[in-house]
Amino acid sequence: MSKALELLLSLSKTALNAGHALLPSRRESAVLTEPELYSVLNAAGLTVPEHVVLPVGAGHLASGPVVLKVVSRDILHKSDVGGVRFVQDGHVPPELVTNFLADVSARWEAVHGRAPRIEGALVMKRVDFDRSRLGAEVIAGLRASDDFGLVGMVGLGGLKTEVFGSRLPRREAAALFLPTDPAAALKELKETLVYRDLAGQLRGSTPLVKDETWLRLFAFLAEVAGAMNPVGAPDAPALEELEFNPFLVDASGQLVPVDALARVKWASPAPVRAPAHKLRAFFEPKTVCVAGVSSKGVNMGRIILRNLLRDGFTSDRLVVIKPGETEIDGVRCVASPAALSERVDLAVLAVSAAAVPELMASLVEGEKAESMIVIPGGMAEKEGGQEKQRLVEAVLARSRATAWGGPVVCGPNSMGVTSTPGHYDTTFIPAHRLSPRTGSVRNLAFLSQSGAFTITRGSHLEQIVPRYLVSAGNQMDLGIADFVSYVATDPEVKVIAAYVEGFKPGDGLRFLEAAKAARAGGKRVILYKGGRSPEGQGTAAGHTAAIAGDYRACWHLAAAAGVLIAESFAEFEGLVRVSCALADRQRSGRRVMLMSNAGFEVVAMADQLRGERWSMELARLSEQTRGAVRAALARCNVDGLVDVKNPIDVTPGAPDSAHVEIARAVLADDGVDALILGVVPMSPALASLGGGGEGPESISAATSLARTLPPLFAATKKPMVVVIDGGPLYEPLVRALEAAGLPVFRAADEAVRALGAWL
Repeated sequence: MSKALELLLSLSKTALNAGHALLPSRRESAVLTEPELYSVLNAAGLTVPEHVVLPVGAGHLASGPVVLKVVSRDILHKSDVGGVRFVQDGHVPPELVTNFLADVSARWEAVHGRAPRIEGALVMKRVDFDRSRLGAEVIAGLRASDDFGLVGMVGLGGLKTEVFGSRLPRREAAALFLPTDPAAALKELKETLVYRDLAGQLRGSTPLVKDETWLRLFAFLAEVAGAMNPVGAPDAPALEELEFNPFLVDASGQLVPVDALARVKWASPAPVRAPAHKLRAFFEPKTVCVAGVSSKGVNMGRIILRNLLRDGFTSDRLVVIKPGETEIDGVRCVASPAALSERVDLAVLAVSAAAVPELMASLVEGEKAESMIVIPGGMAEKEGGQEKQRLVEAVLARSRATAWGGPVVCGPNSMGVTSTPGHYDTTFIPAHRLSPRTGSVRNLAFLSQSGAFTITRGSHLEQIVPRYLVSAGNQMDLGIADFVSYVATDPEVKVIAAYVEGFKPGDGLRFLEAAKAARAGGKRVILYKGGRSPEGQGTAAGHTAAIAGDYRACWHLAAAAGVLIAESFAEFEGLVRVSCALADRQRSGRRVMLMSNAGFEVVAMADQLRGERWSMELARLSEQTRGAVRAALARCNVDGLVDVKNPIDVTPGAPDSAHVEIARAVLADDGVDALILGVVPMSPALASLGGGGEGPESISAATSLARTLPPLFAATKKPMVVVIDGGPLYEPLVRALEAAGLPVFRAADEAVRALGAWL
């Protein structure tokens, strides 16, 4: 352990022990002062400003301008109470210090009702820096989050932190990263404006800060993060926040801190994780019991029971917990969990929230189920329901300490689970209210805290049949990270799509690790993160008892892990559509061909070639391809209207055959990596109408795109996306193409954004 880290830990323990009498609990934090943090930086070999700490009544004389600051563990924002004063001549007499601290104390007391604890005054030499440079003030530090642990951050500092942070693209405003890897942190930093300015990459700027300087800072943050994790031994100090804002960049390119703050607390114990090996029984159960089945009507439990029978579970592998009945729908009933003759792989609890604690306690204490799906809500996500969930959590915690290890539990507030390998569907929406899933694309694992999200998004993606569909609910036990880790091991799963409102403590980090493993296995991971705003976080907590973490941190960390992040529901659907349909396609480059029979579409597509998270370029066609395109245009007599270029508008006069012929030639060109084919289907030259007719305008015609595009799509390994921009009249064409596995969009700009992110 370095001297700097030893000093930091010692200062943290002293601050925590000294403040223990003032803190209501060990969960409360203590503060490290600015001079203490400068001593830590100095021990680490990093630059610190010239400074001295004065007791009350002492004075100081410097050779130039200085800054006078209050030193107090109570006053976190010095400027708010006049705790920062500039002294131009460097003369700081004792009476100035006394009066300064008295004034600060009075201001703080007027707000808080008590006098602050003041340890003295800090006199710091003014640091010269070039105020005209965008990156001359830098914020850097660490912040603890429940979901990701300690997160590092470097960005534009001082007043720029708030002003630019809300207006610049996320990657340019700041780098947020896991601090354990300095090289990876530097890679993230290189995307920001602060790095580009200080590296001399902006117009008019000159190189000032070397990469070695950044790496020294990142190495320091990594060492601190490694030793002061929020989760650890109960008597170990943990970091809540470490902030240097700003570092000023002096003329020699050194980062000199001129303000610092740290909050520390005692570490929290590590959460008990669900036994991952029991997820096999959860997803591929041999035996299932269902509680909450009505014998007289059709309720949620009855629908679930009938789903199980429909999907291949024989009555001898099922049992219903139902006092007073001997059988329902041919399935044996028992009066209570105690009457189960053997432990089942999966128990589905479709009872009221009030009945869950007793029923679950009986199942767990009797060791009657390896896994559970708890359907009812009204637990931790509802005011007054927290006590029910605490009872259930206590029962589950006791089981974890046994040799058996207890069950794994999905929910409460789960809409159910569908597992193709397990041949079961415990969702309870009646079949006639959901579109039938008959599509050929079956490589998706759809994981969501919200069951309603899965069915609404699924209704827009009805040609994609999820191999797994999980409504995780409150994540009382199993969380999204557990499910991602499991489904990523299934070779049939190519795409993992997740809707998350909030991760369980530590699960954000586990999600990133699972996502990285999935990406290493060639799979795509898509995330829609809810609870981004203060208002959304409140809604998220009320919905699934999620404590939504900071969205900006989640966005940066997930993107660095290779996750595709959806900013809207439409984008989520688009990313799922493209990723599932193109899962086995080559990703050799970003040279894209854009074509349509409408000028506005090719313009709109070209406008979307570059985004915050992607950058594509227009492919340059070979002379051979250009000749083939000219010939196709000539055959339909539109060659006099169309220039052969990229993007290309083939005009409404081009028939289906011209679209397919041009697409075939383009896809054969080694200079083209992907194709977006836009079709405005109202053109009378196209066979784009449904209705079952056999006429020349019908999709049943042999030359129609519905008949000719699927073979072309199947024959190429290159990514290809289709746009059909038309209303309900052209739904049959869309359905025909989707049934063949093509990714079809209804708007050109959405198609380009989805393909761009995928590429």
